[in-house]
Amino acid sequence: MTHRYLLSGLVASSAEAEADSVAATFDESSLTWQELERRVGQLAAVLAGSRVEPGDRVGIHLHKSMESLVAVHGILRAGAAYVPIDPMAPADTVAAIVADCGISTIVTHELRRPGVERLVTSTELSTIIGLDQPVAGAGGPVPVSWAEVDQVEPIPPVPVLGEDLAYVMYTSGSTGTPKGIMHTHRSGLAYAAMSAELYGLGPSDRMANFSPLHFDMSTFEILAGVAAAARIVLVPEPYLRLPASLTTFLADQGCTTLYTVPSLFQQMLTRGGLAERDLSAVRWVLPAGEVFPPEPLQTLLDLLPHARFSNVYGPAEVNQITYHHFSAGRDRPTGEEPLPIGYPCPDVELRIVDDDDRPTEDGQHGELLARTATMMAGYWNRPDLDRRGFLDETGPGGLRRRWYRTGDIVSRQGDGPIRYYGRRDNQVKIRGNRVELEMVEAAVGSLDSVEQAVVGVRTRPGGDDDLVVKYVATGPVESDRWRQALAGRLPTYAVPTAFEEVDGFPLTPSGKIDRRTVRRQIAAPEPTTGN
Repeated sequence: MTHRYLLSGLVASSAEAEADSVAATFDESSLTWQELERRVGQLAAVLAGSRVEPGDRVGIHLHKSMESLVAVHGILRAGAAYVPIDPMAPADTVAAIVADCGISTIVTHELRRPGVERLVTSTELSTIIGLDQPVAGAGGPVPVSWAEVDQVEPIPPVPVLGEDLAYVMYTSGSTGTPKGIMHTHRSGLAYAAMSAELYGLGPSDRMANFSPLHFDMSTFEILAGVAAAARIVLVPEPYLRLPASLTTFLADQGCTTLYTVPSLFQQMLTRGGLAERDLSAVRWVLPAGEVFPPEPLQTLLDLLPHARFSNVYGPAEVNQITYHHFSAGRDRPTGEEPLPIGYPCPDVELRIVDDDDRPTEDGQHGELLARTATMMAGYWNRPDLDRRGFLDETGPGGLRRRWYRTGDIVSRQGDGPIRYYGRRDNQVKIRGNRVELEMVEAAVGSLDSVEQAVVGVRTRPGGDDDLVVKYVATGPVESDRWRQALAGRLPTYAVPTAFEEVDGFPLTPSGKIDRRTVRRQIAAPEPTTGN
């Protein structure tokens, strides 16, 4: 029997239980659990033969593919930690991550050769797995082709402990500088086990994997799905840019779980022909990563009345920590308040505090703190971020209690659901009053004919600040009526003074609206005509 208390044993455990069942599909290819088990063991053998040791960090520089799934679990089996790197990131960003994390081995593909060649000139790589030939002009890195990997004998998992490093996920952070989030086998497995139990995942599921590896939401399928021996349906990246093709793909594949960002759900609603697709296999819809406006969620509930819906919340530092269930006939969002982020997941304790870290009164706004087994070990080589990101307490018997500061502003009334209002660092002052931008966006998003909205601050020539909305419309626009509706939902000082229609918003690599860019545009706009 294999061990299920480490991430490195998940594929082997599922292969024991479901050897001949399909483990993963990508385009026209598929692997059974037995085949995936062999490929994972082969990659681990190559890594071990390349002197990769427990605790080493191995980069993954791949677009979504069957090799990307093999890479994650092959690296874990070798006792190392995987570090997913956005293959479309600028060369300087990739090099900075490789240098910062001390990566000497990367897993890639011939299709990524141009980027790898640039990377070799600025880093100290020793092994490159996935290239058929050496990098021209470089005498250092040893190439190992995927064909060579397929020829070696697989190895069992290299011994590690639950507290050992499993993966480092780099995020841009509020400053745009990448920061590495360290998760251990213990925290990753706690998340995988919790998700598999909470959503009843099992071998009959076909889980659509929308997110690229460098986005933390990918761990739902890549870790929790593998733990449950579910079929992982890797969604080819071109489909994510073609909503009609994407919904056809999901229907044809018989996907049972849809876990992605609200922006993509909204694209499927408006341009994906969702109403014409047979998505009767879908049993759970899980929007996460950003605020979902109530109106499109209501439409989605009506189109998929047989499915359960959960609004999912949790920063990458703690994985998922809250959920709120909806259904077509029960607990429908009203649009009067921000969509609830819900209730704590199992093995999660939450606290809402004021600026002095004191618990807030019932119903008051405050910062959300979390204590959970799914929490990261800390930030890679950033003790300054650890000091700001954690609150440490001493519990009974001298035991340490560590809370993660999410930086998110929430409130909770009695035993009701938690509601999200925005980021501490997105609070602005309007005529001396504190305003959460996301709270205003949620109110605007609930208006008729609004598909998406971003709110920012623009300074008038006289020095006063105004709230300005950029929005994507789905129907006729009536700005005066919008202002009247918002006046009934928001304080007077929080009602936007200008509404500017756009055709669409820029997106981040993970598919979220790039609010940072849009808010910069609002702050320093090109000449436009407002409504």
